Amino acid sequence: MFRTQFLRSASVGALTLAILSSPAFGQETLPSIEIGASAGAPDRAAPQAEKGYSRSTTFSATKTSTPLLDTPQSVQIIPREVLQDRQLIDLKEAVQNVSGVQAESTGSPYDAYLIRGFSTGYGSTYRDGLKALGLAGTVDLAFADRIEIVKGPAAMLYGRIEPGGFVNVVTKRPQEEFAASIGTQFGSWGLSRTVADVTGPIDAEKTVLYRLIAAYDRADSWIDFEHRDGGAAAAYFTFRPSRDFEFNLQFEHYHKKATTFGSYSGGTIPVDLRSVGGRALVIPGMNDRPLDLPRNFVSNDPQMWDKFPNLTSRTHYGFDWTYRFAEKWRITNRFQYIDDHDSINKLSNNAYNGATGVIGRGFWHNFVKRDNISTNLDLAGEVLTGPLKHEILAGVDWFRYADVWTGDCCGHPLVPSLNVFTPAYGYFGDVLGAINAYGAANKLGPNSNQNLGFYLQDHISFLDDRVHLLIGGRWDKYQITRAKTFGALGASCYPACTGDPIIPSSEEPKLSPRAGLSFKIDESASVYGSYSRSFGNYSGLTSQGTISPAETGVQWEVGAKKLWLDGRITTTVALFDLRKKNVLQPDPIIPTRSVAVGEVTSRGVEFDIAGQVTDNLSLIASYTFDSVKITNDNNNGNVGKRYYSAAPNVGNLWAKWDTAPGQAEGWELGGGVYAMDKRYGNNANTWFMPAYVKFDAMVSYRTLFDGHKLKFQFNVKNLTDTKYFESSNGGAYAFYGAPRTFMGAISLEY
Repeated sequence: MFRTQFLRSASVGALTLAILSSPAFGQETLPSIEIGASAGAPDRAAPQAEKGYSRSTTFSATKTSTPLLDTPQSVQIIPREVLQDRQLIDLKEAVQNVSGVQAESTGSPYDAYLIRGFSTGYGSTYRDGLKALGLAGTVDLAFADRIEIVKGPAAMLYGRIEPGGFVNVVTKRPQEEFAASIGTQFGSWGLSRTVADVTGPIDAEKTVLYRLIAAYDRADSWIDFEHRDGGAAAAYFTFRPSRDFEFNLQFEHYHKKATTFGSYSGGTIPVDLRSVGGRALVIPGMNDRPLDLPRNFVSNDPQMWDKFPNLTSRTHYGFDWTYRFAEKWRITNRFQYIDDHDSINKLSNNAYNGATGVIGRGFWHNFVKRDNISTNLDLAGEVLTGPLKHEILAGVDWFRYADVWTGDCCGHPLVPSLNVFTPAYGYFGDVLGAINAYGAANKLGPNSNQNLGFYLQDHISFLDDRVHLLIGGRWDKYQITRAKTFGALGASCYPACTGDPIIPSSEEPKLSPRAGLSFKIDESASVYGSYSRSFGNYSGLTSQGTISPAETGVQWEVGAKKLWLDGRITTTVALFDLRKKNVLQPDPIIPTRSVAVGEVTSRGVEFDIAGQVTDNLSLIASYTFDSVKITNDNNNGNVGKRYYSAAPNVGNLWAKWDTAPGQAEGWELGGGVYAMDKRYGNNANTWFMPAYVKFDAMVSYRTLFDGHKLKFQFNVKNLTDTKYFESSNGGAYAFYGAPRTFMGAISLEY
């Protein structure tokens, strides 16, 4: 199987390369060239000139290009080189390279993470500083230049956002010099992925630049009956008629077919019965931990791929421009519109009978239309008041998300149940087809939220640039709407629900302050402290049919940062106390509604190190201690218990040895370890997911082929085939992580 897949992938890559061997396509390893930074170009372009495992500046934390040493909060950056060396093609896997971040597998393809113990929410990821909500796979990592992770509340600049932090994917930019590459990846379970990338100038004066990227990805899975097949393409253009103006245009399109992961669903699960699931699977469990069933078990059915696949068609339109109208003043506007259409079909689990081993199943069949619109306008500049230098940022942003769900979900009495110990999968497509047709026009309910915010930030430096004071505030006005009646089977309006009436939330304004102080001990070390507040990204419906109050967060943080070996290595130590109120969890009686837990407190210490230890050795490592506990519970009496899925101890290390740094020919050897402590699966702490350790390894060889860079790479993930769970949903389900996985890659650069 592996040899066959290698030959197939190599053939695809060779054919594509032959077609595109003239100045055309390229892959992910193109050289990064800083463009226009001196002319007031968008700040997100600035770090592209840096190479290796560490970066010295950030855009995401302040919306300006700010040295990490002067930023009074913890910000970690995962550069392109780490993604390549570890062969990371999943954003949820990539973010685990830094402290305080865990993947949140919710049995769905949506990007979700735990940052400092708190979920970032339903598919909520930032893209070039603009929010993208509700998307399955927000950005293909073939399009990513780096990933910036900001820890702690960031509402002062970004409005409604979870207090743990956020993930911002910074996409690639066109480059001034022509470069192209193509690469193919192949591996376990039929993985075949080919990426081509080309960039360069359109005119001789280099006032117009372009970048074209295409990715094709298909694979089966370690989970039975799970498949994916799809592609993505991006076209980026830069127009620079003068040193004072730059305009960037972006277009991306995604088309995917997949079988949706088997999902958990409603119903009251007895305390001594558990269900666990793994991405496309659900496995029952009993007593204090999940049952020991095969990782490939799934409650889905083989017919779903052919008869009821999930289809995604998504187009992203975006632009940004910057105009420097004075020597130290500029104005920047960013905009994105995402048009997303999904057909969602999956079998879900309803209730598990521990005596018989039988799980009831339901059928979700939905057509979903989603719209994301996000824009901001920033004015930034510098003024002096005596010995104080002020870097001023004033801005306004607006975000709107809307979706409409048609079809049905959850349970249906005609869908056959399944015995998890002796699963018998059979054809019942006629039943599913009839259910699908019956409720095809039914509306489960439209949802929308929008946010308008005004913000002002002053970054003050003095005492020979040794002291940096960052202060700012934001005023927000937001509105959320939900359908009062969830139009699933059992609703009086089914199968002709219209989504009416709509319940709007109040439009109460919110104020979000932030203050931070950073002091440079010398040119390579600083200490800092900060205070920040935020209000939540999500508000659900209560069991009474009203919209719940916004979740709020408050954090105090202190830390230290140090550059070592002339800046080749960066380290950060952070101590934080973060409190989140009005925390929402699924209602145990009505799973489609929410209840507020009360208050959850996250207190911990984080350590990160990244960079070039020697010319030969690169590393990125982190450690997190985080005590996340319920400190106020209005409903279930769980005060003092640990918050679900948040591990108290997590460690990560990846190191790479290059036998001939800077040379065209050489070998690279890499290895890593990831360790996670025991975590509880629910807030009652009645069951848990055991601690685990897993190892990764890599070997690569690079050489020249006809004057072009040729590289062969082989990775093994989960080298010892550790059986582990990634996370839980906070109720009665946990989700398996991947077993041992082999990945090979071949790339050629022009």
